[in-house]
Amino acid sequence: MELDPNNNQIGVSYIEIPLSADVVQRDSIYTTNAGVVQYGRSENDFFGITEAIGYSRLFFNRDVARPKEGARLDSVKLNISFREVIAEELQTPKKLSIHLLQEQIQDKDYYSFDGLAYDPVPTFEATIDFRAKQDTIVTLPVDNAFTDLVFEELVDGRYFGDIFSFREFLPGLVFKGEDASFSTRVGNNTGLIFYYTNDGDTISRAYPIATGLNFNLARHFTQTVIDRTGTPTEVVQEKNKAYNLGQFAGGKSTYGMVMKLNTSPLDQFLDTLENVTFNQVILEFGPLVSDTSANYPPQFLKMFFTNETNQILVRKDGLPMMVQQDGTQQVDLVTGEPAYSDRPAILAHLRDENIYRQFLTSHMNAVYREQIPRRDFLLFPGTAQADDFANSLREYQVDQSKIKLRIFYSKGRTL
Repeated sequence: MELDPNNNQIGVSYIEIPLSADVVQRDSIYTTNAGVVQYGRSENDFFGITEAIGYSRLFFNRDVARPKEGARLDSVKLNISFREVIAEELQTPKKLSIHLLQEQIQDKDYYSFDGLAYDPVPTFEATIDFRAKQDTIVTLPVDNAFTDLVFEELVDGRYFGDIFSFREFLPGLVFKGEDASFSTRVGNNTGLIFYYTNDGDTISRAYPIATGLNFNLARHFTQTVIDRTGTPTEVVQEKNKAYNLGQFAGGKSTYGMVMKLNTSPLDQFLDTLENVTFNQVILEFGPLVSDTSANYPPQFLKMFFTNETNQILVRKDGLPMMVQQDGTQQVDLVTGEPAYSDRPAILAHLRDENIYRQFLTSHMNAVYREQIPRRDFLLFPGTAQADDFANSLREYQVDQSKIKLRIFYSKGRTL
């Protein structure tokens, strides 16, 4: 339950401490085999222009019978499994295109700065209405020279004897989009299905070529191309350096920028206290600059400890130091280091108020008692179980005057 500063509870004091924030550009993001590909284009006055391009291999299933000689192609369907679609508005249909790779995806690590050659002329194009639903599978009819060629080779079979011959014929697909940021799941539900009839058949058969086979996902990655010209973030040039951009701060997934909360104002406040207990401490920032329902921010933000290095601090065992949940152990009783758990405290976005909020009462009591040092926080999208830093194109921006700690505390009695 959240305490009310207007209740004037006996013995309980209340204070709001404003915090400031910097932005930090991280090293290039590892985007290989994230389970989704990001693609599309977004533009705003703070982050500039971000273009994301998704790359994926394809699989075929050797256990599924190929069309026989003389088979007739009935139709081809393109399935795309969308995880999310982010845009300033969804009232107008959004356009995407799929291109053919001109070189193979190798068995190596790919990062957000990596890209491959592809045919600039789209093989498929579609304009889709996402007003009703964004987390959905869209099925589109396809009938062009490319699908005719693939079906001919399916019947012939020379490229479908092994995966290496198949990749020589069809290295993979490239996903691009306009006026929106798309996140597509890689797997069985993203790819092509060829429906055909063999001579003598009375029903149509299906042959899938997809970005996944059962639980095996084809190798994939996301590239991001960023242009910050003329924006506040244009000055951000060095990696892992904190930049104060003035009135606003923020972060964006896959773009590689995170927000760093400066908690040093706590030092002066804590130095004035003696024999107190923190009844409730709330970290809160917002309302965020954007409040459109179609361009929502990351749902959760993890709070990693950092210092002047602007790197995530780690324990001796290599585990990251993070703010832990209220009511749980804040200190490792064996090592004396900050505790680690797979359920840390996370800032949650409250849509109705368009703010981020989390309770930090136990954390503050541990800092006050010098059980753990006061640290600044790096805010990364996601939870301990899910990393949204490389799996999304969501963003947020906040006025620095709207970042604060709300603190309720009481003084102990002296005898």
